[in-house]
Amino acid sequence: MAERAALSRQIAADLSALIRSGALRPGTLLPSERELIQRYGTSKSTASKAIALLAAEGLVTTELGRGTFVRSRRPLRRVSAAQRHAEHRSSGKPIFDTEAIARGHVPSRQMLLIGRGQASPDAAMWLQAAPGDEVVIRKRLQLLDGEPAVISTSYYPLWLAANTRLESPEALPEGPDELIESLGHHFSRGVEVFRARMPSPEELHLLRLGAGIPIVQMWDVDYDEEGRTLQAAEDLYAADRHEFSYEWDEGDIRP
Repeated sequence: MAERAALSRQIAADLSALIRSGALRPGTLLPSERELIQRYGTSKSTASKAIALLAAEGLVTTELGRGTFVRSRRPLRRVSAAQRHAEHRSSGKPIFDTEAIARGHVPSRQMLLIGRGQASPDAAMWLQAAPGDEVVIRKRLQLLDGEPAVISTSYYPLWLAANTRLESPEALPEGPDELIESLGHHFSRGVEVFRARMPSPEELHLLRLGAGIPIVQMWDVDYDEEGRTLQAAEDLYAADRHEFSYEWDEGDIRP
């Protein structure tokens, strides 16, 4: 048993190296289980386990009746920078859409929840409210090229969102940031907090995650000049579909 497990890891490592080096390019059909059995002199269960290990890494996808292919999806890069809000102003679209379109993806979304509800303990902390306080919640599943990529849940204090389009069941084509600014509020500073974890059953289902793929949880919180929280957004990213970068220039660090 230990020898078979070691061989399955070796087969997976060999194929992973070929994928990461570019020898097996995105969209390439992997050797079949039969070919792996013949090449390594092993069993079907060992070959299947090797493919499962690659799938757990997010490197391959299996299509019933066609075989296993090197994943062809390009990751969406999320850029953290002082200019993020300027991007949505210039495009007139939500930040998610702006970044996706710039990288050749087609963004879309499904609204999961819009309305008033109780703030979770984490949301209440960021909103500077008490757990259970009533807030406005907008929860949506964001997609890239028709495939789920991010579960986004935004929380807004009632003093800001009550009786505004933030409570509307309709989509916000300009994005919530621009709407908040149109209500007379100004983004003065913000914080982003990242944490990697394994998904819950609901998150696994919504994001259609493969076995072993984690999510990246990000809290994105914006404040006005008085230090009041304008919005607190919890974004749950499929870890195999995103990469994160931070950009700065000397203007950001000058006193």
